[in-house]
Amino acid sequence: MAKKNTFHFILLGHQGSGKGTQAKLLAQKFNLVHLEIGNILRTMVKTKSPLGRKVAQRIDQGKLVPFYMIVEIVKDKLKAISKNKGIVFDGTPRRMPEVAPLEKVLKKHGRQITHVFFIWISQRETIKRLSKRRSCEKCGTLFISGKTLSVRAIKCPKCQGKIIQREDDTPVSIRKRLIWSHQKTGPVIESYRRQGKLIEINGEQSIQKVFKDILSYL
Repeated sequence: MAKKNTFHFILLGHQGSGKGTQAKLLAQKFNLVHLEIGNILRTMVKTKSPLGRKVAQRIDQGKLVPFYMIVEIVKDKLKAISKNKGIVFDGTPRRMPEVAPLEKVLKKHGRQITHVFFIWISQRETIKRLSKRRSCEKCGTLFISGKTLSVRAIKCPKCQGKIIQREDDTPVSIRKRLIWSHQKTGPVIESYRRQGKLIEINGEQSIQKVFKDILSYL
């Protein structure tokens, strides 16, 4: 049974909202495990395990990783996390079929979600932010052109890998992803809102101000 005062956060937000950054800040401040689904999937693909190959195949085909795979991944990760350690869920639940299984497996491990934060930004801000996003082809580190990386940079400052702009970070692709996000993640957000669990945070502020607003609810 997890400690009663242990935090278990869900961070929701559309592309470019900065929820990943806030998840890391929360994990650091409260010594929590940051369960970042996107990073876990990328790592699985690199290991070339049976499940990793299935995930890679879905991604290569431009398809979503099935929700039941996400649920299984969460189940597996929970087994290795100390009962006294809180968790920040970043990347799940993104679809309604993930919600009930997540709550069920958490309950099985004596845990429950304590806060659900929705970091919102406008479509215009999403396109503005993601259009500046760059990544390292080798290590996968994300950068913001003109902010955390020089606009002229062609090599990663960490591993010297090639700096690229992902195909899905173009304005047209971003709009398509936003449509999916509103269709699939929108109901998740509304579900938590109806339950009175949703805490909305203005994500168009500075990183420090967003974090301060989140902490004000704790």
